Amino acid sequence: MKGFSASEAALEGFRLTRERPGTILAWSIINFVGVTTIGGLMLASLGAPFVDYIKKGGLKTIHPEELAGVLAASWPAFLGIMAVVVLFLSIMTAGICRIVLRPDERGFAHLRLGADELRLSAVNLMLLPLGLVFLVVVDMVGNLVAARSGAQAGVLAAAVAAVPMIWIGVRLCLATPMTFAEHRISLSDAWGLTRGRFWPLFGMIVLAVIFYIIIWALIFIIYMALTQLGGGPEAMTGRSLAPLALVALVLTLALQMVLPVLQSVMIYAPFAVAYQQLHGDQPANPLRARMERG
Repeated sequence: MKGFSASEAALEGFRLTRERPGTILAWSIINFVGVTTIGGLMLASLGAPFVDYIKKGGLKTIHPEELAGVLAASWPAFLGIMAVVVLFLSIMTAGICRIVLRPDERGFAHLRLGADELRLSAVNLMLLPLGLVFLVVVDMVGNLVAARSGAQAGVLAAAVAAVPMIWIGVRLCLATPMTFAEHRISLSDAWGLTRGRFWPLFGMIVLAVIFYIIIWALIFIIYMALTQLGGGPEAMTGRSLAPLALVALVLTLALQMVLPVLQSVMIYAPFAVAYQQLHGDQPANPLRARMERG
């Protein structure tokens, strides 16, 4: 078995953030522009029913049946928007894989739109329905048992049903970095690469999720401190802002822009390192290579 360190892989997001702050900032701006553009496309293409649904607060208290009905009324546009979303996420994911696996391969902040990104989009389109089916199965099992035996039994049944789903998810977790690294799509090869490594990979994922939560909590604390420093939410939403409130507003908006990118790096960078180590490749990341030589 090739050497694999779950803790080292899980820490890759922190290493990338420390070594490439300029890239993280560029990704944050690109992500903000992309998400804003996609939001505008959704409002323009899904029509009046979707706009009314948002105005009624539907996105705050989502009812799956109601949302499904709204989207079904404009399903061609919805599928088009979903394709754009998957492509955009694949571009960002490819950037994370590129900076870990092929850091000398340039682009606009290591982002490109080419064959690698299209292959990642295809893989994501394969895995997304699988994930949705898993969620539906777990939810159905939990609800059925809860209706017959109570809420606690439903929660336990859902947890039991989730176990095989988690196992399958972990076994396929290297499909994305493998597709990027090898310029080909093969879920069976990704499945084979993870054989006998479930627990180390599961431990890596747990650590990455913990770091994800830590980043969220840290930025939330800073966000709340800046809000209080600016005089509270009311002082930061008026038409005439005091200088301190304006500074606090700008900084909180910057935090909101950076947070999703930091969390994505925390989640996706470990998978690239896990593939690299299990595949037996020499580390391409300059910082990690220097640390190993030291």
